[in-house]
Amino acid sequence: MIINYHRKVHFWLTTFLFVSVALPIAASLSGQPIRNVVIVGGTHGNEYTGVWCIKAIENSPLKDFPSLEISTLLGNPQAHLENKRFIHSDLNREFTEDKLTVGEEGLPLTVESLRAREVDMILGPKFGSERHRTTDVVVDLHSTTANMGTTLIIPEGDVIMAQAAAYVMHKCGGQNGEVRSLLHSMPKREHRPNLSSTARHGFTVEVGPVPQGVLRHDAVEKTQLAVSYFLEFLQMRNSGQDMMALLQKFYPNNRVPCFRSAPAKREGEISGKITWPSDPENPNFPAVMVHKSLQDRDFHIIRKGEPLFITLDGSTINYDGSHGDEVYLIFVNEGGYYYKSSGTGIGVAVASEFSLEDGKLIEHVLPLSAQQNSLQHVRSEIRLVVKESLAELFTRSIISSQI
Repeated sequence: MIINYHRKVHFWLTTFLFVSVALPIAASLSGQPIRNVVIVGGTHGNEYTGVWCIKAIENSPLKDFPSLEISTLLGNPQAHLENKRFIHSDLNREFTEDKLTVGEEGLPLTVESLRAREVDMILGPKFGSERHRTTDVVVDLHSTTANMGTTLIIPEGDVIMAQAAAYVMHKCGGQNGEVRSLLHSMPKREHRPNLSSTARHGFTVEVGPVPQGVLRHDAVEKTQLAVSYFLEFLQMRNSGQDMMALLQKFYPNNRVPCFRSAPAKREGEISGKITWPSDPENPNFPAVMVHKSLQDRDFHIIRKGEPLFITLDGSTINYDGSHGDEVYLIFVNEGGYYYKSSGTGIGVAVASEFSLEDGKLIEHVLPLSAQQNSLQHVRSEIRLVVKESLAELFTRSIISSQI
């Protein structure tokens, strides 16, 4: 009987410790220090913001982060020279196993396929021994024609990049400063086709709206600020500072607001989109136009039945609920998504949160009041069990003494 009560007490004490300690987790960041950081601009040749940023670093090397080896890379030099997103195909979709590892006889001789192999040799290799990989982090700098503000794009489950994004968001003013995190539900690096997947960790910065082939001072400053705070996070982490404890001051519940992109439905895509039909004479020209009510309203909700597209005859096509009755639109009317090889359409996301502890999305979040009620319930149960156990022990001791 006493053994059973001990087991019961142990069960409730374990539960109590899990609820009272694991909920406000105070774990420090795990893993080895990050040393090698490559900042990439011009993955898309007509996105000038990132190219300016890497040229600025080359002109005035960063000296405030002594624990980091920081270098730069121009992603697609030929496309940048010609002020084009790409020459033959989107370089940011070329880093898949079949494209990087196919034999020379089966390799299409395109600018981007050859450049992808060169980049993979410099930063990776992506598909090879982990110990041979040369780059800890790739920071890929992009601009967008859509009104995305500053968007930090990270893969789900990369705890270091997730915590870095949380730090950058806070330092840049969060959503009030139009800074957001977007998580792709493609945790395994080998499944991601983008350039930053060649390194152990990938961190993408998107700033917009910026026209293609144009430099905007404000967009450059926003990008540089995000990169600076990202590097500051890594420097502090490498110096032994308890970044988890610091982040918990900003996010006391260990939950960071974010957006989760819809799952990809087409081969080669990183995330899902509401696709539009293309002109029969030109696959890069839409057969419909984004409705004016959606323009510049990235990270706003569209509901089933609301206007989505306009046809040539002026008719309205409403959203059919294909990704859910209510979803957030992202990359609305993004110029890069007019190209078939980049994946045409409008991006789709849902509001979510990720955990500071593991960088994973929290799909079902308990309200704080529910957590507190649960904790109070567990404490009450523990008191009851301990009281019963003591009473049982006291009774047994009296019986034993009488015997």
